[in-house]
Order: sequence, then C-alpha cells, then structure tokens
Amino acid sequence: MRSITVIVVAGLVAAACATTAGAQPAVVLAAPSATTAPTVVPSPTASPGVAAPVSAGAVPDAGVVYVWGADDGIYRYDGATGALTRVSGASTLARESAYGPYVLGRHGGTTLLRWDGTTQQVCGGGNWSVVSTRGQCAWSGTAADGAVYTDSPEGGQGTALPRMLLPADWGAGTFAWDLSGLELAIIRNDARPEPVRQHQTLWVMDLRHGTLRKVFDPPTETSFIFGVKWSPDRRVSFWESATTSASFGADGVLTSLHVLNVDTAADIDLGMTLQDRAWAQWSSDGRLAFVRGGGRETWFSKQLMILEADGRELVVAGDLSVHPTATSRAALAPAWQPAYRQPALAWIESPAITDASPDYFRGTGPSAERIALTGDGTRISCPGLVTEGIRLSADARSALLLCRIPGVEHHALQLWYTSVGGTARALVTGLGDLGFGFYGMQPSLFDMTAWSLADR
Repeated sequence: MRSITVIVVAGLVAAACATTAGAQPAVVLAAPSATTAPTVVPSPTASPGVAAPVSAGAVPDAGVVYVWGADDGIYRYDGATGALTRVSGASTLARESAYGPYVLGRHGGTTLLRWDGTTQQVCGGGNWSVVSTRGQCAWSGTAADGAVYTDSPEGGQGTALPRMLLPADWGAGTFAWDLSGLELAIIRNDARPEPVRQHQTLWVMDLRHGTLRKVFDPPTETSFIFGVKWSPDRRVSFWESATTSASFGADGVLTSLHVLNVDTAADIDLGMTLQDRAWAQWSSDGRLAFVRGGGRETWFSKQLMILEADGRELVVAGDLSVHPTATSRAALAPAWQPAYRQPALAWIESPAITDASPDYFRGTGPSAERIALTGDGTRISCPGLVTEGIRLSADARSALLLCRIPGVEHHALQLWYTSVGGTARALVTGLGDLGFGFYGMQPSLFDMTAWSLADR
C-alpha cells in the first residue's frame, strides 16, 4: 500500500491586504442573487467516443465537488447522494469562491456554479474574465473587441452597466484581480517589428484612484509573460519566457519564475521552474510554494521550494541532480491548506529515475512509489493505486486524492476522499487521458476540481 503524507509548515502571519500606504478599505463580499431553481448551463455535448466519468457512490462527508472529465465536461458530484451530473462543457474551472467556482467558457462567457447546484451567468461575453473577492467582474470584449470592461461591485453581479477600463488599441492580454478586488495586474501586448512581432509588459491598474503604471518590462525583446498570480501582501508571481520555442520552453530554457513587489518594483528571479501554473501557489500568509528544476520530464531533477515572505528560500523536498542516484528524490504538486493562519502544506514525492522509462507512463516502477515526507507523521493513502495529487480541506481534517490505476493508459485517474487518519473512499472514476510525464503534463487537482470543503 502506498501513501501520501500531509506536512504542516509553520509560517509568518501576514495581513491579507496590508499596504505601505496604510490599511485598505474593508473588503465587502457581494452575495450573488439567488436563482429560484437549479438550472443547467447550456453546453456542448461530450466528444464522440470519449467516455464520461462515473460516480463511485455516495460519500456524505465529502461535500460537493465539481470535477473536470476527459470528455471536456464539468460535472457536479454530490457526496450526500452520489449523483454525478454534467453541468458545463468546453469550460475551464477558474476561481473558487464561498458560493462555488466560476467557470470560464472557452466559447465565451462566465458562469457561477453554486455548491447547491444552481447557476448564474456573470460578466460579459468575452473570451477572458475574472471575478474579484468583492464580486466585481472584469472581462475582455469579443474577438472583434479587445477592450477591457468592468461592472460595479456596489450593485452586485450582473446588475450594473459595464464601463470601459482600457480601449481596444491599448493591447490588453490576460489580467488578474488582487485579493482586495481593487487592483488589476494586466499583461500588455506591444507590437514590434519582425522578427520580434510582439513584446509583453506587466502593468497594474488601481481602480480606486484611476491610475495605470508599468511595473515590469523584460529586457529581452522576445519575452512574453504568463501565469500572473497575486500574493496576499501586494506581490505578484509570473513566468517570463525569453524564447519563442515551445521545445526550449518545455525544458525551462530562458524561462524563469518571478516574484515582483508592485509598490517598489523589487524583483526576485527564482530561476528555472516547472511551468505548471497550479504548482506555483501562494499561501494565505504570504509564502510561495513552487517546483524548481528544468527538463521536460517531471520525474527527476525537481525540488519543492518555499519562498518565505522575507525573501528567504527554503528547500522542502527533492533534489536537482541531473544524474539521480538511488537516494535521489523528485517532489511535485504542492498544495496549501486554504487557511489564514499557519496553513499546512502537502505534496507528492517519489524516487527519481534517470530516463524516460515506460514504467512511468504505466504507473509502475520506482517513480510510482509516491509518498510525502512529513513533520508530524500523518499519512493518507490511495489503497493499491498510484498517488498523483492531494487537496486539503479548509480545516486540514480531510483531503481529496488523485489516484491512478497502474498499468492503464486511458481514463486511469480516480478522485478519492479521506479524513485525515481515516479510510479513503472513491468518489469519481474514469477521469483523465494521456498526458503524463513530458512537457510538464502532470495532472493537478487544482485544475481538475473545485471543492466545497476547501472554499475560501
């Protein structure tokens, strides 16, 4: 029986919205208006020939989980009844909220999937949108309209007339709210002559004062920026890639993870890191967990790190040996507990291997012996299966596990639930498809699920 372990890492307590200029205004969470009956989001049907996930039965303690299936559908699993219902398609799970997750339709539009099964359309109809902790929405226009719009948080979602924040010719790409819901970090696309074509910079817009300023301009002409995330203490993390080669980028060549203070422009370059956006995670007390190491293979030369709030770097697990020994380890998939004070950290760790062994893709051999080292000795296991991921509940008393059937290539992933120290039970089977091992394609529970017991 293989196991994973939860680790509690003590940390500093930081005010979630502290600034150098004084206290932020109180954050007011605007409750979305309720619908009178459950509704189903209009969505494309499942892809022909692709199997839908299957419920493994009722597990009342598990709460409600929205899970992404290999058929590109989003399903609602109800632990009380075991019911598994397709509620959306061609969509991506975005930010979780106390009411439920927001899903971004790749066909346009944003929907709130409430934990109780009701739904609500929010934001405009553009191809990119984000919802703040205040319930305020910012979105891009349609394909023919590159402007950025927002609504008003005072009126609640969907009730206020939109106003333009940036015109179409400004060149806005993706953007992200800070935790106060008062500022946006925005990637700007600047057209350049051949062979560069486009150069990206990072800007911050303060909606309180109507200011817009550039905070990061890469020195390399070909650089582009992605994966922007805010910390609780006015820093942002993002990746900068100075290469237009997808192959070089997969190896980590000319790509690095940055942490930038938006007030002082002080920049920390964390170097070559795994580019899975789910695996660079801010804790609620201002620490960044990330996976350091290059190479497109995920099972060796990977080290789990924590960037402390004061800038110190802490090695948690794994090593960066290019030629692993019998004692070398690879550490992946950090997962912070969504708690305010001293959040726990969990991750997956395995023996490192030196080559692209078929055993890895089959879920067998040394790299399948995934465990997590622990400070307190608590262990949670995927009975008889390979452990691929973990999510902790808000109180760290239970967890979701991502488990893989060894020797199976298609739809080999399963979602399990366990209380800490209890028995693990399956919730949903038939998840996942090919995509293990190369180019950072390692499944993540933070991309695949939204969980009511982990709501923030």
